[in-house]
Amino acid sequence: MIIDVLQMKEIYFSCLKPYTEDIVLLESCWNEVIVSYSDQRRAYHTLVHLQHFSNQLDLCKDKLSDYSTAYLAMIYHDIVYFMMDGSNEEKSALVAVNHLNRLQYPSDLISVCSEMILATKTHSGNSSSDINYFIDADMSILGADSGSYAQYAAGIRKEYGDSIYFDQGRKQVLQSFLNMERIFKTDLFFDRYEKQARLNIQQEIVSLG
Repeated sequence: MIIDVLQMKEIYFSCLKPYTEDIVLLESCWNEVIVSYSDQRRAYHTLVHLQHFSNQLDLCKDKLSDYSTAYLAMIYHDIVYFMMDGSNEEKSALVAVNHLNRLQYPSDLISVCSEMILATKTHSGNSSSDINYFIDADMSILGADSGSYAQYAAGIRKEYGDSIYFDQGRKQVLQSFLNMERIFKTDLFFDRYEKQARLNIQQEIVSLG
């Protein structure tokens, strides 16, 4: 996959320029994003993941009532990672709120952005159509071709460490996806990815023994 960091930056800036003229602050916030997703400990939750997520948001752009807020939530959703207490999403949402407040993004939209990020913790269905499209875009890797899925699974393993404890925890997470009535909450993503996602997940569970 080609990573177009410049394009992502341009979209990020275009979402925020209507609210701030502080280009130095914008650059600083963006640089913090780049540094976080470039952490050498990351193997899946990297700029490649952001690019994939961005591509998936493009698929549903005309379905979103607020693409800009969804895009900003995408940028920040994994900015904090490797929290031992499992608070990645909460900490990421706090960074988003901090940055967006400083950049004078509307407070009601900051709340929506935070809610989107927090929704990636469980990927449960939501009353908000935008949030459902957002979490489906985040989950779309599950329905990728078998080769891309294998790379994703290997990346997750590398981030968490190769151990029996990882295998047990990973199987629980994967099984929770299979137990969902629908992994993908929107018809767009369900039709595109549901069948392949269930095949990929089942095959990974079998491989974990």
